[in-house]
Amino acid sequence: MKIVDVRNVGVEFGRRKILENINFKLDKGEFLIIIGPNGAGKSTLLKAMLGLIPFKGEILIFGKDIRKLTRKERERIGYVPQKFLHEREFPITVEELINLSIGKVENREELVGNFLSLLGIESLKKKLIGELSGGQLQRVFITRALVRSPEILMMDEPLSGIDISGEKTFYELVNFLHRELKISIILVSHDVTVVDRFADKVLCLNRRVVCFGKPREVLTEKSLESLYGKEMGIFKHKPCPEDGPCKLFVEDSDV
Repeated sequence: MKIVDVRNVGVEFGRRKILENINFKLDKGEFLIIIGPNGAGKSTLLKAMLGLIPFKGEILIFGKDIRKLTRKERERIGYVPQKFLHEREFPITVEELINLSIGKVENREELVGNFLSLLGIESLKKKLIGELSGGQLQRVFITRALVRSPEILMMDEPLSGIDISGEKTFYELVNFLHRELKISIILVSHDVTVVDRFADKVLCLNRRVVCFGKPREVLTEKSLESLYGKEMGIFKHKPCPEDGPCKLFVEDSDV
């Protein structure tokens, strides 16, 4: 049984088609990165997979229609949104924010402390969220998504507003969580260059599926040109070294 099975999914707002005929499957424990240009429908797809918006077709999570999942089954899906709290001055501490997401559970304090420690932010437990940097707040929301021990973690471009050095740390962190917790991860990203290093699968999306599969097999110059267009430059895929990660780079183009 596939942990995620998306079948002929389409999303329309009014007469505007946002997504058309989306199909892909994921096995348990796989790390999927979804890439594509602005307006490609990446966030819309994630919201459909969470059952937050209406859609045509079928989305099966744990072998069951997402629209029919029970509350307990939905708790097996963690979610980190694209944008965090708009009101950073809201008087709530890190610990209180995380506790709100798990309610009353046995050994709650120990559970929260363990995850804060895992993400390296245990010292921030009593701090107000308004005192945190963007990177710290990001880790808090990842902790908040993880405390229920989900089997799937979905993240919608959680790097918005994070500097380049922070991005590097973030991907290393998510890769660590993927390896250590053995959970499936679905991450919407704007950064093509990280796909080969971290993802088991990549979904190239521009309202339709442009490519899907193992990065080193489907991320070709042709597929990336179809995804982003010639005006974005020519993407080339360097041969993968045996002793290190693959890398994508962009070559300037006169086109």
